[in-house]
Amino acid sequence: MSLSTLLARRLLFTVGKGGVGRTTVTLALALEAARRGKRVLVVELEGARGLERALAGLRLGAGSHQGLDRITYLAVDGQAALEEYLAMVIPVRRVLTTIFDSAVYQYFVAAAPGLKELMAVGKIWYEADRAGTGDDEAPDIVVVDAPATGHSLQYLRMPQAALEAFPVGLVHTEAERVVALLRDSAATAAVVVSTAEEMPANETLEIFAGLEGIGLSIAALVLNQVHGAPCEDAVLTRLGEAVSMGESADEPLFAQAVRRAEEEAGWARINARHVARLRHATGTSTAVFPYLFCEEFGAEQVVDLTEVLRAQMDGEPR
Repeated sequence: MSLSTLLARRLLFTVGKGGVGRTTVTLALALEAARRGKRVLVVELEGARGLERALAGLRLGAGSHQGLDRITYLAVDGQAALEEYLAMVIPVRRVLTTIFDSAVYQYFVAAAPGLKELMAVGKIWYEADRAGTGDDEAPDIVVVDAPATGHSLQYLRMPQAALEAFPVGLVHTEAERVVALLRDSAATAAVVVSTAEEMPANETLEIFAGLEGIGLSIAALVLNQVHGAPCEDAVLTRLGEAVSMGESADEPLFAQAVRRAEEEAGWARINARHVARLRHATGTSTAVFPYLFCEEFGAEQVVDLTEVLRAQMDGEPR
């Protein structure tokens, strides 16, 4: 899977366990798509506006570079999406206001199982359906920063559940359209994000099974924060021996540097084992993002990782 092929789709979901870097990968995909001249809509589902803040920081830190002017942001909330949809089918504002203020309506929205999730995915479908139509206000690609694993699968399963629950009628028709888009591998795909550690790796395999059960194509796996060995094991062994023999003129500092190198080498071995495990188990195109040592993760680091993504998936030199 090349990056060019991945970004040819209209709709991408970044999915993964909480804290693995989904928002970073969402921004990297958006930046690369924008660099290639695409109009990009980044969507945040059920978040605390982390993507919005990260995009704002990127605009401050990266200026007008990387096609940032071609990236727009949208937060999708299920209840707001329902009200937007009702406004489309009930054009009389007075009637709408009466409905929205009704206690029965508020109870219905709160109690109806899966309604808000269905409407949120329906809103994403609406935006993705406009993509590539030639409309000057429509995006070319929609990249969704999905919530943590369990909630993501809940959202993505809801259209199929609605399709089965309502065999006829308006809900059935709308759900059928959404399901068709989610299962169209030429138009829609998921990019799964993980770190190369045991618990995230185990959950990643569960994500793969869940997405395959939904029928959503998995286009790529991004393994984030992967440590690299600072030197060969033989060199590290010799340095350890030097510490034990007191060969350094500045022993405390030298010893601390060697200990940190040993710690980093240990993380590198753990990460390498899980990278190999996930590649073997999933058989999916994989990009590996290095662990970046920096005082504060910001725009410069996101741009660096975008270059890593391009280099690994399209084979372009950094």
